[in-house]
Amino acid sequence: MEITSTRSGLRIVVAAPEGVDRYLELHFPFVRAFQVMDEGDMLEYWESPLTTGHVLYKVVSGGWRDRTAGHFLHVTASLGAMHEWLIVSECLCVSVLSAYVPHLREFGDAA
Repeated sequence: MEITSTRSGLRIVVAAPEGVDRYLELHFPFVRAFQVMDEGDMLEYWESPLTTGHVLYKVVSGGWRDRTAGHFLHVTASLGAMHEWLIVSECLCVSVLSAYVPHLREFGDAA
């Protein structure tokens, strides 16, 4: 996973499993906050292993934003327009708080 945060936004590139030349690029034009954690440290966020094969999830409740309410992210928690997104890879997970839906681009070997 590659993660780059610049003035143009947050860019995350997730590689397919080893041996497959495919990548998914996610770009958020603006993020309020994000955290990167080892997937093992995020097991408490879901009841069973994520076996859907998806990389991007929209978190509607019980995520990072809800769990930090009252402790961190005081201003962000009060902004109703923020959405929480979870990007999952084999090694890392990224939680993103943004008012924007990410732009997605897939590239690599089409086979």
